[in-house]
Amino acid sequence: MQITGYWYPVDSSARYNAQLHTDGTHYTLKIEDNDDRQGIIASITVSDRVGNIPRKMTLEDQSLFESQNNDEVDRLLQESKHRDGSLHFIHILETRWQWIATAFFLTIAISFVSIRWGLPWASEKLAYAMPMTVSEKVSEGTLEIMDKYVLKPSKLPETRQKAIREHFEKVLLSVQSEKFHYTLYFRQMKNMPNAFALPSGEIVITDKLIEMAENQQEIDSVLLHEIGHVVHRHGLQQIIHGSILTIALTMIAGDATAIEEMVVALPVFLLESHYSRHHESEADEYAFKQMVKLGIDPIYFANMFEKMESSDTVAEYLSTHPSSPHRMQRAREYSAQYFRPR
Repeated sequence: MQITGYWYPVDSSARYNAQLHTDGTHYTLKIEDNDDRQGIIASITVSDRVGNIPRKMTLEDQSLFESQNNDEVDRLLQESKHRDGSLHFIHILETRWQWIATAFFLTIAISFVSIRWGLPWASEKLAYAMPMTVSEKVSEGTLEIMDKYVLKPSKLPETRQKAIREHFEKVLLSVQSEKFHYTLYFRQMKNMPNAFALPSGEIVITDKLIEMAENQQEIDSVLLHEIGHVVHRHGLQQIIHGSILTIALTMIAGDATAIEEMVVALPVFLLESHYSRHHESEADEYAFKQMVKLGIDPIYFANMFEKMESSDTVAEYLSTHPSSPHRMQRAREYSAQYFRPR
């Protein structure tokens, strides 16, 4: 067998035409204008095959023989049963469409599982492991940004604000075991009913939502739902989830501006509260249990959401706080279990 290529001396960039002759066990390397090299095939170290990249053979004296005839090199290694005789895994992937297809679908499946279940699980564990000071730090300055660009000062009478706030602090917070620093704020937002909670425990409720409620109990049902988001760290989980994805995309794309964009978008995310269905259900369950403790019939939760579904002015609110017959049915089930049916 004869393989043509180039020979490179040790510690030199000089290149010489060369031919490798072998009987399967021994080799002779004939080099132009230089002495021949001889040895046994087993003593040669051969680089892996990757595409059409030339193969490099390191001889016993550490000089290098390079050849672009990859097929002949593979045949030599296989016939001599050389330790480097197997096709490299990368080359198999490059030349076998079955492996390419398998690797592609496996990558898609792993990515889907990681994003669908892995990241939410990791985000939840990290959110609960972090001290509350992290939630406060993440929320720092967010309300100020919202006040500047999205929210407007409340027009509710001061006496009304004071009454709701005192009720919130004395009644609703009386059953809270978590040591969050809750603060209730009143704002206007394009005449739209809305309520949202920052990870720190700052809760904002709009004038329109208060106007829509027929009584304090319906307001309580909304506020307890938002407290549920805080207690279960839903906002912090979403931020961690988004951060992990952003960091991953930044590592792939090499674009550090993605992180800056996430920081800028944080107030918008917190305002719109795009929680998962699981998070919404978890916050609902928390609200129902707290209402039972306080002697408030959970039917008021169902009544409040029923008003929202029947009103054209709340379409945007419902788009960010998905309502469903199931959620209202759960409230009615709690009501039937702990209170007289209405």
